[in-house]
Amino acid sequence: MPDRFLRGTSRIGLASAAALFGVLLGLSQTPAAAQDGAYEVVQFEGTVVPAREADITPIVSGWLRHIAFVPGQIVDEGDVLFEFAMPPAQYRLDLAKAQQDAAQAQLQEAIAEVKRAELLKDRDVVSEVELEKTIALRDIAAANLAAAEANVGLAGLGVMQMTQKAPFAGMMSAPMVRENGWQDVGDGDITMAIITQLDPIQVVGEVPYDVYAARQKMFGSDQELIDGIALSLILPGGEVYPHEGRLVSGGYKFEAESQKMTVWVEFPNPELLLRPGLKVAIQSRVKP
Repeated sequence: MPDRFLRGTSRIGLASAAALFGVLLGLSQTPAAAQDGAYEVVQFEGTVVPAREADITPIVSGWLRHIAFVPGQIVDEGDVLFEFAMPPAQYRLDLAKAQQDAAQAQLQEAIAEVKRAELLKDRDVVSEVELEKTIALRDIAAANLAAAEANVGLAGLGVMQMTQKAPFAGMMSAPMVRENGWQDVGDGDITMAIITQLDPIQVVGEVPYDVYAARQKMFGSDQELIDGIALSLILPGGEVYPHEGRLVSGGYKFEAESQKMTVWVEFPNPELLLRPGLKVAIQSRVKP
C-alpha cells in the first residue's frame, strides 16, 4: 500500500530512557523512604491523543460507487470502506488473462516444434541452423508468456485497488467525498476519510522541571526506574482508569517559556472508553 495512502502519525522521543521515565517520578523522597511505605503520587494534566492516524486516499483514478461506513463507525482491519466502479478494471483483467492463455498455447506449440526439429535433425532431415531457429522461437514464446503473466498480475492489482479497505482497526471520520463522483489521483492528494486507531491510545502531558529533577535522583539505573514506577489515569469524574500505561516518548528538551517537558504515555483501550481530546490526569507512583 503506498506511503501516501497510509500517512500515519508516530511519536518517537529522543531523550535517554532515564530522562523519559524520570519526568514521571517527581518525589522529594529517597528510595529508602519509599521502601518505608510512603508512596507519594505525582499528578499532572494530560490530553488523550491518537496513537496512530491515516488518510484514506484513492490509489488509482476511478468512479466512486459506494461508501461502506458512516461517521464514527468502528471498523476492523480489512473492512471495506470505499468501492469504485469495477467494470473497466475487470475488463482489463479479463483481457490480460486471455492474452496469457494465448501465450501459453504459443509456448506449447513452440516446445512441440523443438522436439520435432530435434528428431528430424537426428535423421539429417533438417540442418543445425533450422533447429537453433526453433529453439529461439521457443525461448521467445516463453518470454511472451512471462510478460502475459505479469500483465495479469498488474490487472489483478488494478481490480483490487477498486476496493479501499481499512489499514488497521479504528474509528472512521465522516466521508470527505461523495458517492457517484470521479476521483482523479492526477489532481493531487485526495483524502476520502481519516481513520483513527483507538486501541492502544496515548495521553500527552507536560511535566515541570522540578518534578523531572527530583525523579532523576531516585534510581540508580534506567531499568530500576522502569521497574520502579506505575502509571495510571484519572478520568474527568475522578474514577481511576482500569488499565495501567507505559511511557512511550519524552521530549528531548524543555519548552523555553513553560520550562516543562512533554511526554506521551500509552494506555490499552479495549473498551474504547478513551477518545481523542478527552482531558485527564496522569498519576505516577513508586511501586512498593
